[in-house]
Amino acid sequence: MAFEIEDFTPVKLCSINARSEKHGPDELHPAVDLKFQLDAANTILSHLDGALLSSLYHKSEAGGQGGQQSLDGVDEAVNLPNLRFPFMGTIKWAKEYAGYTLTIEHGLGGASDIQLLDCKVNDFRINPKEGGTVEISFRVQCSTNLTEKTMGKLALLVQHEVPIKLEAPEAKQEQHDIENPLPYTLDESDKQVENPFPSALTPEQALADACAAEAAVH
Repeated sequence: MAFEIEDFTPVKLCSINARSEKHGPDELHPAVDLKFQLDAANTILSHLDGALLSSLYHKSEAGGQGGQQSLDGVDEAVNLPNLRFPFMGTIKWAKEYAGYTLTIEHGLGGASDIQLLDCKVNDFRINPKEGGTVEISFRVQCSTNLTEKTMGKLALLVQHEVPIKLEAPEAKQEQHDIENPLPYTLDESDKQVENPFPSALTPEQALADACAAEAAVH
């Protein structure tokens, strides 16, 4: 499961770092680093690693010490409101993702939305909180098709809360025809090639052919 924000979700754009990125020996492309901060339910941790949620949270049975009763309609497996390690503090998560699409809602109707392609997502910081929420900060890096207009829009959004979507690249699976596992197809003329192997002979026919061949030699 990849880290994603599938629906437009309000996050804080904390900072922007405009820079240049080298493409080839002499070519420089404009690039940008965007630092976001997201407050979410702690279940989002499962998108980083399946074991992370239960490693950081549990459900305390101690009444009056942060323990909570079971909630109707909430899966017990994910109803983990209490910190295992209250004094751990912020955690650095070094995982990096590539090929993401970032869409920032801007204006009305979607025509003015900012979309950045082929982004890297990295530099995660996880701040677990008591009660079942978590603060996650992360960086989105892009150096594809950046324009002055796009950079200007981004600069005006710093320190504002903006709705974003962050989508992982689609997994590309190469599928071959079961009847033809080769990476190419045969046309009709290729399919009508004469079989070089004769059909199986009966024992009587094989004996007769052998006798005829011997007689021809003598």
